[in-house]
Amino acid sequence: MTEKIKDNSKRANRLISILKIYLGLSIIDLLFGFFQYKVWSNHDFNPILDSWDAEYDFPDAIAFDIIYGVFWLVFLPIMIVAYIRFIKWFRRAYCNLNRLGIETDKKEGWAAGAWFIPFYNLVAPYLIMNEIWDKTQKYYKENTEDTNILGVWWALWVAANIMTNQGDGIGASFLGEGLETQTIITIIADILWIPATYVTINLIKKVAFFEKEMYEKAVNTNNEEINEVVFKETVQQS
Repeated sequence: MTEKIKDNSKRANRLISILKIYLGLSIIDLLFGFFQYKVWSNHDFNPILDSWDAEYDFPDAIAFDIIYGVFWLVFLPIMIVAYIRFIKWFRRAYCNLNRLGIETDKKEGWAAGAWFIPFYNLVAPYLIMNEIWDKTQKYYKENTEDTNILGVWWALWVAANIMTNQGDGIGASFLGEGLETQTIITIIADILWIPATYVTINLIKKVAFFEKEMYEKAVNTNNEEINEVVFKETVQQS
């Protein structure tokens, strides 16, 4: 089965590269969040500023909308590519365990599908990453590194997602409803995405190193098996 293992290093490197760009743009997005707060505060957080149905004549707000809109034309495609590359890398890392005959708790398709199922995606991806972390190392060595980075990574990921998707409801419960609360929640979400992305990059680097060691051992083992078969066939023929 070792001949079927696929090198995942190129996917890891491409993923890390796009995440570094995403990290830089996330920092810029946070700065836009602070600037938005300043601009909207100049107009007492008038709800019209966040309405698609109404028009307003505030030069600073209009200028902000144009600049931020152009920024998102760049940021959104980078975000989409980053997510796609992560899932492709994540799935292959999980698939490679099966290709080596290592039993996994879930079928390889769940490495992609688990991210899209509500509530299940709060647990399953972490469990799969934990499997990748643990079983990849165990293939080539006895002792595995601690999993502290996994806990930090997942806590930041979940917190950032919750603040992004459910932040308005949470903010309304503690800070009250209104455009100012919405803006503050957006800034908090942006702040969380920065360390979440940074930790993700470091986690991928770690796992990519484990994968490299696993891949090299698998290839060497496969070559030894082939050489042994060739040797036996040569002996039999002689």
